Amino acid sequence: MPERRRKRIPDKVKLIAALRRMGLTIEQVQFDHNPALALRPIDPATGDTIPPANDPEYIELLLIAEHKEKTFGKGGEKRVTTAGSDIGNIAKVRRLTEAQEEARRRMLAKDAGEKPVRKSRWPKRPFQSRKYAKKGNPDES
Repeated sequence: MPERRRKRIPDKVKLIAALRRMGLTIEQVQFDHNPALALRPIDPATGDTIPPANDPEYIELLLIAEHKEKTFGKGGEKRVTTAGSDIGNIAKVRRLTEAQEEARRRMLAKDAGEKPVRKSRWPKRPFQSRKYAKKGNPDES
């Protein structure tokens, strides 16, 4: 009788068995990149993120509620704040990057000899307040 080799167990079946052992189902969990992919620098040589997108050291298994909180912030369905969440951090990095690019553009224009464009001028002296206006002070009568 020839010896038969057993088939290898697929990774998906192993995952389902491990989740069942922990009392969970595949519908109750999601995988999360930590840090978020949009917050990772890009390696110009490979075009992939640093660390790589599918590096198992940087992927976590979270319950769906935990994953939503990490991604969108605290506050339940109302989403009161995004502070500390992935989308809040991504928006902050985008804002800072745009401000840094604008500052870099102004400095390069200054080095090239172009006159800087002023948005507005400061007044030469402070405005006179109403209380100390010369005409019609009611306390002098």
